[in-house]
Parts: sequence; C-alpha cells; structure tokens
Amino acid sequence: MAAQTTCCQVIDGDGTFKEQEVDAFVHQHGVIEARTNYQVVAIMGPQSSGKSTLMNHVFGTSFQEMDAMTGRQQTTKGVWMAKSPKVDDVCTLIMDLEGSDGRERGEDDTNFERQSALFALAVADVLLINVWCHDIGREQGSGKPLMKTIFQVNLKLFAPEPNRRRTVLLFVIRDKSKTPMAKLAEILAEDVHKMWDSISKPPQYTDSKLEDFFEVQYTALPHYEDKYEDFLADTVVLRRRFTQDGDDSLVRAANGRLPADSLVLSTRNIWGIIRSQKDLNLPAHKVMVANIRCNEIKLEQLRNFSQDQAWQALEAGSSSSLMRDFGNHAAGLLESCLEGYEQEAMYFDSSVRAEHYTDLASKLAGVIAGPFKAQLGLLAAQQLAAFDRDFKLALVDNPNRFSAAAQAAAADALAGFDEGAKDVAVAGTELSADEARGSLEAKVQEHIEKAKHAAVKEALRRTEDELHKLIAVPAVELLQSFPANLWQQLHTVRSQAVSTASTDLSSALAGVTLSAEEQASLQSKLQAAADKKLGDLLQEAALTRVTKMRDVFNSSFGLDEHGTPRTWRPRDNIPQLARQARREAARVLALLAVKRSGDYTGGDAVEDAIMAMVKKDIDEGSAAASGSSSSRGDAASAPSSSSRDASGGGAFDLATATHWPGVPKQEVLVAPHEARVAWREFMGASALAVQQAQVTQQANLMAGKRSAPVWALAAILFLGWNEFMAVLWNPVYLLLGAAMFLFGWQLYGELDVDAEMQRGPVVGLLNMWNKLGDVLRSVVARNIEMVANLGGTVSDMVQQQPGAAGQGQGYALAGAAAGSDGSGVVQHKQPRQQHQSAAGLKQRGVGQQAQQQEGLQMTQLRREVEAQSEGKDA
Repeated sequence: MAAQTTCCQVIDGDGTFKEQEVDAFVHQHGVIEARTNYQVVAIMGPQSSGKSTLMNHVFGTSFQEMDAMTGRQQTTKGVWMAKSPKVDDVCTLIMDLEGSDGRERGEDDTNFERQSALFALAVADVLLINVWCHDIGREQGSGKPLMKTIFQVNLKLFAPEPNRRRTVLLFVIRDKSKTPMAKLAEILAEDVHKMWDSISKPPQYTDSKLEDFFEVQYTALPHYEDKYEDFLADTVVLRRRFTQDGDDSLVRAANGRLPADSLVLSTRNIWGIIRSQKDLNLPAHKVMVANIRCNEIKLEQLRNFSQDQAWQALEAGSSSSLMRDFGNHAAGLLESCLEGYEQEAMYFDSSVRAEHYTDLASKLAGVIAGPFKAQLGLLAAQQLAAFDRDFKLALVDNPNRFSAAAQAAAADALAGFDEGAKDVAVAGTELSADEARGSLEAKVQEHIEKAKHAAVKEALRRTEDELHKLIAVPAVELLQSFPANLWQQLHTVRSQAVSTASTDLSSALAGVTLSAEEQASLQSKLQAAADKKLGDLLQEAALTRVTKMRDVFNSSFGLDEHGTPRTWRPRDNIPQLARQARREAARVLALLAVKRSGDYTGGDAVEDAIMAMVKKDIDEGSAAASGSSSSRGDAASAPSSSSRDASGGGAFDLATATHWPGVPKQEVLVAPHEARVAWREFMGASALAVQQAQVTQQANLMAGKRSAPVWALAAILFLGWNEFMAVLWNPVYLLLGAAMFLFGWQLYGELDVDAEMQRGPVVGLLNMWNKLGDVLRSVVARNIEMVANLGGTVSDMVQQQPGAAGQGQGYALAGAAAGSDGSGVVQHKQPRQQHQSAAGLKQRGVGQQAQQQEGLQMTQLRREVEAQSEGKDA
C-alpha cells in the first residue's frame, strides 16, 4: 500500500523494524511532547475482517481499506501506525496489524502473525480483538490458538508483574446478530478463561489469574454495509471511550509507562526479543501431521526391528562368541527396517520424512551398538590372548629380545583385530571400531609395561642380591681388621660393587628398552641399595663396637708379629704392648663414631676428641702395668712418638659433649655419650687381660729360675758316668750325640714347645702333632743344606794344601798322635782287656789310626756346627 502522510510503517512484511521511519513519525506528530500522556491502541484479527475500516471510522485515521470490487485479498502488510486526529485530550497512537489466516502467506508461514500479535499485546495499552459474530464458539475462526500462544509466550518473555499494568483486551464483535450481547460475552469469557488455564505458565505464575494481567471487556458493532448508519453511530460511541471524560473510559493512568521519547527504543527492543523467540516458530498443519505420522511409523519400525527373530538370535549370540559375518547380517536387518519406513512415510512432507529417517537410523544404530561392541570386545580379548601367547613364546626362545618381541606381538595383535573388525563392521551406520582398537592397544601396552616392570624388578632384585654379597664380604673383613684407610677402602668397595652391579644389570636388561629416566632411576636404586647395605654393616659394627675394640686389642696385645699367641716370656714388654693395643682399640672407636667420605685419612674433630679422651686412660693404664711388671717396662712406658695430642687441632671436650659438632644426625653411628660408655667398658675388659698377661709372665720367670735337685744331679752323674766317658772319648758317639742334640734343639724351637704347652697338655700335644711333619721336613732340609755347605768348605781347604805327599804325611802324623791318644783312652776305659794278645793290639792300633784320621774331619765339622748353632741362639 502507498504510505499516507499520517501513517508510517513500523514493521514491514519481512519482519524488519523501520526505526528511522518510526523516529521521524514521533517527532513530526508531536508525540515526544506528550511525554507520558499517550496511549497505544492496536487491533488484531483475521485478514479482510474490516480492521482498517473500523480504526479509520473510530479514530479518524487513513489506513488503506480493502476494495470489495477487486476481491477479498491482503490489504495491510506488516504493522502500521498513525496518530488519531479525533482524540484530543490524550495522544492516541493507532497500530493496524496484518490480518491472520491470510492466503498470501499460506499455512506454512504463520510465524509472522504470531510475532505481530505478541508485539501488539506487549506494546498496546488497549488491544482490540476483531471477531466475527458467527465465529464465536469456533476453535480456529475465533483465533483462540493464536491468543493462547501469545498469552503463553508473553509470560515467558516479558515476565509482567501482576496487577501493575493491566492491558485492556476489548473484544469487538462484528456484524452482531440476534443473539443477546450478554450471551456472546459469556461465551467469549468462558473461552478466554479456558485458554488461560490451559497454557503452560512459568513457576512464579502458576496460581495467577487472567485478571491479574488483563482487563477483558466486550463491545459489538452492526453490519458495516447493511446497517451503515448504525455502524457510524456506534463507532462514535466507541471513540468516546478512548477519552478521559467519556462514559466507560478505557484510558488508564500512566502507571509504569515509558516517556514518549523512549517509545522508538522500547518498541525496537521488544520486537527484537520477539523475533529471537523460537517458541513462536510453530509448524504448519501438514508439517504437524507429517511429524506425528512419521514419528509413529518410526516407532513402529523400531519395535518391529527389536522383535525380529533374526535380530534376537543375532543379539543373543553376539555376547557369547565371535559370529561370522555379524556386520553383514546386522546391516541387512537395518536396511530392511529403513526401507519399510520409507515405503510407509513416502507420502508425507519430505523434510519431515528425512528428519525422522535420520533419527530412525540413529536409533537403530544405537540398538545395534550393544552387540556390535560385544563382538569387538570378544575380538579384542581374542587378540589380547594371542598377543600374550606369542610374547611369552618369543621370550622363551630369546629372553634378550624383550622389546622387539613385545613390538612384534603387539603389531600382530592389532593387525588381527583390524582384520576381524571388517567382519564386525555394520554398513550404513557410523559405528566405529576405533574405540575398541584404542582400548586393545592400551591393554597391550599395559601388558607390556607390566611385563617390563616385572622383568626389571626381578633383574634389579637379583642384582641387588649380588650387590649385597659384593659389599658384605670385603666390608665385613675390613670391619674386622680396621686398616688405617678403612673409609677409603669401604667407599672403594662400594663403588666397585655398584659398578659391577650396574654392568650386570645392563646385561640382564639388554633386550629391554629403557628411557633415560628409567636408567637413571635404576642407577639411583642401585646406589641406594649399596648405601643401605653398607649402612647396615656399619650400624651393626657400631652396635658391636666394644666387641670390635676387644678383638683388635686382643689381636694386637695377645699375638706376636707372626700371628701366634704370646707366651709372655720375661723379655716381653707388657705395658708398651698394652698401650699400643689400647691405642688401636681407640682408633677403632674413632673410625666407627661417624660416617666419613672416601677421602678421609684421619685427623678430624671426632677422632681428635676420642683420642684426647683415651690418652689419659692409656697413659695411666700403662703406668699401672709398668709398676707391677719388670723394670724393663719403665723405659717403654712413655707415649710413643706416633701418638699425638688430640686436644688441639680443633678437638673438643668429649666428656661433656652431647653431639658431634658439624656432623648431621643421619651420619652419626656412635653418639658422644655412647663412645664414653664403650670406652669405659673396654677399659675394664682390657685391664683384666693385661693383668692375666702379667701373672703369666711372672710365673714363666719363676719357672725359668728353678734348677734340678742335687740328688737328681748326683744320680745322673753316678749312673751315667760310663756312658758319658764313652761318648766323650769316642769321636763317633760324640759326633752322633752332638748331631742328635742339635737336631732336637732345632726341632724343639721350631715346634715352640714352651708356648704350646702353655695352652694345656692335650691342646699343646695336638698342635705339635699337627705341625710335626712340616717342621721335620724343614729342619732336615736345613741340615742337609748346612752339611752340603760344610762339605764344599772342606773340599776347598784340601785343594789349598802344597801337595799330596805333604797331605799324607800330615794325616799320618795326626793319625799317629790320635792313635796314641786313642790307645790310652781304650786302656783307661777298658782295664779288664789288658790280657789281649799283641796281634790283637796291633790290629786294633791300625783300626784306631783310621778312626783317628776320620775323627779329625768330624771334629772340624762339629766345631762349625756348634758355631752356627751358637750364632742362631744369639
């Protein structure tokens, strides 16, 4: 329609709000000057029902009216607004809405009529509802669905406050018939209240009534053409109701009404809210029918699919075992169901049919998803078992190919799953095996990680056991001998053990792929295991510190340089030995007091404090021992030059100390007070050992001074006089006796008879018997060597004579002299043989000459042996 000078289009047919036109209209017609003294009157109703004609006659506007001669068609398109020139006391703005139920828009485009009706309800102070008299009592003709919709959406969108600003709903009954007005109003009122009660209300409006938001009134007009004069008269009466002084005035107070200068902004925002509301986008009738029937067909196909025996058998078997061609069977049933839907829904709206088809396919896929996942689960379990079997067999064949075997078995398992998933896949659905494959891959990796963890754990356990042995054996030996560089050797043992264990662990895990972090973690565990083992050994040694000190004391004090027990002979200096042994015991206590680094060489504050503490006890103990010992101990009782004054050089007073200065608590093995207690306990035990040694020495000294009784000496002289003289005057007996004496003396010394018998007769005899063979061989070998050396010496002397003749004469003279001496001896030894014949004497003289010549050589040999023996005793 062509725009009039007193009208402006607020909203066009496409739903666009004409903000500039509306703003120009309110400025040109003085609406802004009215401020809040204005009212908005709107009218709604069916198309071509005379809405524009009514507004023009009542308010004097110039909205375009329908031309009856051109046929009944759409006249007003969109929403138009004009100012009434016939109402002066109140600025009255008139809105003419596009009629509802028009053929131009059709049944598929009913959104605009709902949006425009809601706009009029939200903006207008008085809303005229144009109703044909013969449509009262009808469902569609009277516009009840449209009113029901705008009532419901108005509460949702604008949340009006009850009894604050009530909109006047004026039902204008057109072409009034003979039916009484009161009866018509009663029917309309009943319908309106039923509509209000049936709508869905927000929670805060559940108990609200229609009268809380609307003031409903009714009026009627005669037929416009048949009773034109009456129609004009009634329009004048109706106009007076829109003035403040008119009878039954419809003008209400400006309670909550916005000023006129905000009218454009307010209406624009209201229209924007309405346009964005999806509840007004209701489908057309055929779309609604298509939705209902397509939904029914969809549900029926779903029900038939679930009850199909083939599907039930497929579903029942899917959870127990892998089924061959599961995917093909399921896809065939799915396709059959979808085809049945298409055949029954082919006559309905295509868009609705396609929408429900998609929904049906999705729901069918959901029904199939359960068995589908069950089949994939069985397939994954099968491949996981195959992976486990292949992996174990590969490790049996070659344990050093852990990572390679795991990767190969995992690849085979995933490949087998992919191949089996092809038989499970259902065509026509979006069901995917990716999730099940990912789960299988995760389980395989988890299995590999568990096996890897177990292999690493077992290898680490075995390595730690070997590490403990590598540390324990040398560490225990060191903690028994306590060398000067104890801590350096302990740390060396630990480092070597860790290095060896690390190499063994690397060899054991050669086939296992380890990250740098894992390798570092294993090395840290080996280091920790080595530290713990060494710490346990040190702690054990610290707990048995007194025993360790006593062992070192006994070893130093009770054993000689050859490692044999001392017999405490008179020449042994007991005070000096006790002082040295106690100093060694104190050194053990100092070494066990705290943990030290590998570069420790002695001399820290802890060692200085302990040595300072024991110095006085050592000196006093040595002085006490020397007082009761021989005078030889007096010269040796002074401190040795190797001991140092530990009171200086940073040492502290251990007598009152409660902790070691500068030493962390976790590094302490023996606390200061424990060191004091240990030393006192040790001193008590060592004093007893020193006292026993002194008693033994005194007993040995007294035993050495005793001589044989006189009667024993007299008996030996009387009874053995003849034998003594025979041996003395017979060179052979003399040499043999001398040799046997020397051999026995050497054997006596080597067996250390005195020391062994100190242990007791039985123990001493057993010990001497055990080493008798070795001692005999040693003594015999030494004597043979000595005789050989003597023979060489005699040979050299013979070769140095002037000549053989001279040698013969010398030997003859010597033999003669010897024979003369020998004859005398024989005569003196055996006086009862003087009656022997001269021949016998002559023969005996010749034999004696030869014996005398041999005696000279034996005499020289005896002298050399005695000289060597005396040198050995010296």
